[in-house]
Amino acid sequence: MPGISYNKIHDLFRRLLENIQDIIVIGTCGLLFALMVKTLLSMYFALAQPFEFQYVASELIYILVLVEIYRLLIIYIREHRIAVDIMIEVGIVSILREIILHGILEINPLTILTVSVLFFSLLLLLRYGAIRKEEVEVLDRGTFIEEFRGSLENFAKRKEKNINKIKD
Repeated sequence: MPGISYNKIHDLFRRLLENIQDIIVIGTCGLLFALMVKTLLSMYFALAQPFEFQYVASELIYILVLVEIYRLLIIYIREHRIAVDIMIEVGIVSILREIILHGILEINPLTILTVSVLFFSLLLLLRYGAIRKEEVEVLDRGTFIEEFRGSLENFAKRKEKNINKIKD
């Protein structure tokens, strides 16, 4: 039967879904960035009011959590893998934020014990779970324009390669 083979259809469909998923992740990154800016602005306006340590500390930790989630999404876009170690770190910081927000004295002792066990298990998983992957950051980066031009060239090469694959 002439035309596209069964495997090529699956390959095209998989690539289409990956591109759609990348667009969704990029949109999520944009929303996270807007949320970080909104939080910073609310903290700035809160400086005019009496100082509340719990509010400021919880908002700073919240921004750190957003930054870590942003980093997780960037790793996903770059490598198409989920960084479980970063997810665990985000979970730990989020739990700490909630404890700071509510105040340690106002939390039920059984809840504190449960959270302690959760912390201990997450830390053990981070330390001995062998899930941490070393991130290698490219040190020799060009300007924004050079990086953008290189990305467009890579995209054009991949598009041409895919068109040649389909023709074969």
